[in-house]
Amino acid sequence: MELTGNSKEDSPLLRKDEARKSSHREWFRNVTVEPVTFVHSFGWSLSEIVLANQIVYQTCVATLAEGDEETCSVMKQTGAANNETLAIYLEEEVQPYAAAVTMSIVLLTSVVPAVVALFLGPWSDKFGRRPVIAISSIGYMLSQVLTATVCYCSSYYALSPWWYVVANIPVAISGGYSVFHAGIFSYISDVTTESNRTLRMGVLQGITMLGVLVGLLASNYMIGSVPATTMFSLSAAAMLASTLYLALYTEETIKIESEVSAKEKLKAIFNINLVREMLRTFTKPKPNYERAITWLLISIGGLVEFAIAGRQLFFLYTRRQFAWDAVSYGYWLSAELGFIMLGNLFGIGLLKKLFNISDMSLLALSTMNQIGDYLIKGFASDGWQLYLTALMVFKGVDGAAVRSILSSILPADDVGKSYSMDLSVKAITPLVSVFLFTAIYNRTIGNEPSTYLFVTSVVFGINLVLIAVARYLLKTRHRALCDQDVDTRK
Repeated sequence: MELTGNSKEDSPLLRKDEARKSSHREWFRNVTVEPVTFVHSFGWSLSEIVLANQIVYQTCVATLAEGDEETCSVMKQTGAANNETLAIYLEEEVQPYAAAVTMSIVLLTSVVPAVVALFLGPWSDKFGRRPVIAISSIGYMLSQVLTATVCYCSSYYALSPWWYVVANIPVAISGGYSVFHAGIFSYISDVTTESNRTLRMGVLQGITMLGVLVGLLASNYMIGSVPATTMFSLSAAAMLASTLYLALYTEETIKIESEVSAKEKLKAIFNINLVREMLRTFTKPKPNYERAITWLLISIGGLVEFAIAGRQLFFLYTRRQFAWDAVSYGYWLSAELGFIMLGNLFGIGLLKKLFNISDMSLLALSTMNQIGDYLIKGFASDGWQLYLTALMVFKGVDGAAVRSILSSILPADDVGKSYSMDLSVKAITPLVSVFLFTAIYNRTIGNEPSTYLFVTSVVFGINLVLIAVARYLLKTRHRALCDQDVDTRK
């Protein structure tokens, strides 16, 4: 007996099967730039600790030991854990120089991208998100190729570690972190609604952390057995794979006029009028404290970046204070990022559903977690105590909360501009903080190297005050909008 079309529709099992397939298709449609972010983050983190370790080693070889690789080999793998007397002496002599090189890379890859983001952010509102994401990814890939080249040549010559600063020029002029994340989060803002935006941004941030975590674990496994040059090359390959996925499997979210030629689009990148338009957007008067709220949120994000700019010093700090090597540091960082990832992937959703927590409350919770994190680091007297910072699982949700609030109070056409301004401010703040934290660390390395960690916790305390002001203004804005709505109905 054959089934007719109606009998198929009436079958409960078939209806369940169709519903399941529809659910799977819906889930797949929601996957957009997450794989791009995961692979990109994996490639970046695979070589991060390797680069920090290589800078310390090459600083020793090129400046202190004058090419004596045997003397400096004690630093390459084990920090101060192997030959303690020699290693501690070398650490104190080498670390200030290595810190200057490391912070120069931070400055280059922060300040220059901040300027680039001012152009590419508004440009993406008109000509698409995918091109700006691709530009920054290609810049990362080229920098990894150059870093691998410098590392390879250092096997034969006593190269100065400052060559690693030169290798980071491509990622700087292509926008780096600022442009990549402005494009990624603008893309997510385009494909979400106000009701699910915070959750989707939290998931995206969690996916980013997952990529970093997998990269760190892979790095820990390969350090010592895989040449550093190979690891930098693998990072470049990951960046290439990320760009190819973006080109082949994602769709553009911005409707672009077909008559605009590629040459015109390219010329528009350097259009100063786009920057002026963005600046006007954030300086013109707005009703209901919207301009003040916008700048407060951007300032809060900027202070977060100001405070954590010293994170690049923490690897040096653990070498000096706890005799950690690259592998020990990698395990701790993997544990910390793993918990932050869980906070972004599941914590935001649980807090939203169970307690209906607001974005401002999430932001305050994240800041309090950051204060606790740096106090634990500062007071830690033994390496195992640093693992307690992993309990501060919500310290990474501030970015999703800030971007969600900005997208809820600004017109859709200004979302890309707001993310670009936010990330540009975040990129500029290290111009001050890296000098501050490096100076504090170098001056206190002999007696109290944890001083810069306590300074960081104070900065987050200032952020709590700004969050309280922004919260008050948001409530005032909400009341004003409600009163306007009542007047309109009358």
